[in-house]
Amino acid sequence: MTDPAGGDAANPWRLLASEVVHRNPWFRVRHDRVRRPDGRAGDWYVVETADNAGVVALDAQGRVCLVGEWVYPLAAYAWAVPSGAVHPGEAPLAAAQRELREETGLTAARWEPLGRCHLSQGLTPQASYVFLATALREGPASPEPTERLALAWLPLEEAWARACRGELTDAVTLVGLAWAHARLRR
Repeated sequence: MTDPAGGDAANPWRLLASEVVHRNPWFRVRHDRVRRPDGRAGDWYVVETADNAGVVALDAQGRVCLVGEWVYPLAAYAWAVPSGAVHPGEAPLAAAQRELREETGLTAARWEPLGRCHLSQGLTPQASYVFLATALREGPASPEPTERLALAWLPLEEAWARACRGELTDAVTLVGLAWAHARLRR
């Protein structure tokens, strides 16, 4: 099979050796010695972490629920769609339902898969499964002890416009809003 650019889709990389060089409860870093496509030996570091599930929760008025919190690695406050890790043995839909309930207190009667994307394919094989949740019901949230969350409801068009202006920067949020926007415009 060939790639769309006309190249050979066969793997030109060769793995020579691999070892885990860091491990913690959230991710591990793998150091691979490789033979690159140009024939030279090299190093590649891969971050292995759980897949992610994200939710574009849309209410009856066409508003999207965004979660605001201080994001430690960014050293900034940011808004995003509810999302989080898919636990071992957990289906992506079950993770999305759990994350929506934990972070917002919302449950949904209707769930539609929007798609799967890789969050940073040059660094990690981590994928995010994104869902559209509708027919929402409110309930109590149960965020993790490290989370201090705020909720905001924006019309989907406004959320999409903010994403296009660079005001929302989370990858799961950007992809989820793009897919939901395209799906609902059909």
